[in-house]
Amino acid sequence: MFNRLKNVFNKIKDLNVSVDNYKQDSIIQSLPTVAYVNKAKKLIEEKQFEKAETLLKEALDISTQDSKVYKYLGKIYERNFDTINAIENYEKSAQLNPQDKEIWLRLGMCQLNFKQFEQAIESFEKANKVTPMNTDVYTGWGMALMRLKKYALARDKFVTASQISKYNFTAILLSAIMEIRLGDYESAETKLEFLAKVAPNESSTYEYAHLKLIKSDYKEAEKYAKKSLEINKQMLPAYFILGEIYSLQKDYEKTNKTFQSAIDNDLENETLHFEWGKACIRLFDFDCAKNHFEIALNKDSNYIDAKIGLALVKSLEGDFTLLDKLKEKNGSNVYIQEAIGLKYFSQGKYEDALEMFKKALRTDIKQTYNLLHIARCYQYLNNNEKIKEYFEKFIQENPQYKTGLLEYSKWLIKIADFADAQRKLRKVEKLDNECIEALNLLFYTSYILVKDNVCEYNVKEAISIAEKIKTLGNFEYETEKEELENILKNIQENK
Repeated sequence: MFNRLKNVFNKIKDLNVSVDNYKQDSIIQSLPTVAYVNKAKKLIEEKQFEKAETLLKEALDISTQDSKVYKYLGKIYERNFDTINAIENYEKSAQLNPQDKEIWLRLGMCQLNFKQFEQAIESFEKANKVTPMNTDVYTGWGMALMRLKKYALARDKFVTASQISKYNFTAILLSAIMEIRLGDYESAETKLEFLAKVAPNESSTYEYAHLKLIKSDYKEAEKYAKKSLEINKQMLPAYFILGEIYSLQKDYEKTNKTFQSAIDNDLENETLHFEWGKACIRLFDFDCAKNHFEIALNKDSNYIDAKIGLALVKSLEGDFTLLDKLKEKNGSNVYIQEAIGLKYFSQGKYEDALEMFKKALRTDIKQTYNLLHIARCYQYLNNNEKIKEYFEKFIQENPQYKTGLLEYSKWLIKIADFADAQRKLRKVEKLDNECIEALNLLFYTSYILVKDNVCEYNVKEAISIAEKIKTLGNFEYETEKEELENILKNIQENK
């Protein structure tokens, strides 16, 4: 006990050479630790954090009952991202002086950063009692509620924070984000439009782009995503928005260029490759999607989203092993729903497959490949009206997808709708004028239609298709071609 008192005495003596110096540093002369706190505050202002920390720890040898010692130690630890020690010291300070106007806010923010959301809410509630209607308190309070997915309550806090201070642009932005989560797009747009004009930054312009994407306003979404990247090239989510827009527009070149640009800006990670894989699925380039999902898993073997993406691609190949491992816990995921539909389809359970593909489409209407799956199901269920309906929906959404058009054409030929089949095959020819399968079918439909309506022009055109095919590859209808040539000869002889 004597040695401890002696140590305290020596520390006070070393800190202040004279009584006059001590009085100058100390506000409350009966509390020696105040001098330490005042000197530590000056050191903190000068960014000499290690010296300030040492000084404050020395103050604890004098007294463990000064709330400000713990408060400023907390500030140092918070600044150094030592959140555990910051929380510990802020808690001690708050216990000693619960009326401090700042301590509950700082404690709440640290608890928020340390994912102690319930404790953070309690701290912000206490902060509000000490300093009512503080914009920072309400912002932090809303953030804790947001992390607990209590979006309506969080929005209310953010709105209050922005009402307290119209310059709290963070609160305005966060309230808009909550409104997007709650589906109140009009209110969110008003806020984001305001921020885009008065306080544009990479976050507000990104969120505006995100809202425009949700509303399928791709032109504006692209505009604001690009603005976000103009402000900060490191804004990775903005690349994802552009990648999604271009893949939905079936622009393969722009999609790949966007993701490559992110890599060129040192932003490569597992999430980037997962998003790139998703874009490839929208482009119906399943080999490319598989490649990117595998790269994502090489970077993080536990990345569940990439596993789910890979499960879908493998299911398209007829391998349902990964799906069987994931489907129980991820049944709400659109990729899992589609993959389950594919498994049912492979088992001949067409009604079950149909329902699952429709469910996937309800989950995400932009996953339009499910329209093609549905058309295939209806073919096995012999519902011609529905087959045509879903083929039409699919090609309306994906007019450049040759495989879908070709498949639709084959079914139209099967039901003897040769005129419509011919129209679809003409579209395939425009997309790929060297597709042998499509050209053979185009000749066949032309042959059938010519026989129903013989005229020289139509006969010549059908024969020209046959001649073109012969220069490219295997022609399958030589007998029919000879028949048309004889018809043409007769027409010309009877002129």
